[in-house]
Amino acid sequence: MKKELLEGLTEEQIARIRECKSNEEILKVAKEEGVELTDEQLEAVSGGGGSCSSRRYTCDRCGSDLTSRFEYGTGKHEGWHHVKCNKCGNTWWAEI
Repeated sequence: MKKELLEGLTEEQIARIRECKSNEEILKVAKEEGVELTDEQLEAVSGGGGSCSSRRYTCDRCGSDLTSRFEYGTGKHEGWHHVKCNKCGNTWWAEI
């Protein structure tokens, strides 16, 4: 993973991520650590280039498009990801 994508993470978090053997493990560690991945970080982890990697969301509360995807859904939210507005903090599930 590029060094600039690790900015803002603690040394311990970086060490845990470097031990991961798959993108799924990295996402799991991020969730366990409470780390919200930026769009760029999520694209790097997920491989990018897919339909969801370039998709932008608009917050229905404040109208901002400054959002981050930080969790892939499982169970009833499978096929969705959790989105957070970086301006007002609103979170919601969005279909991939």
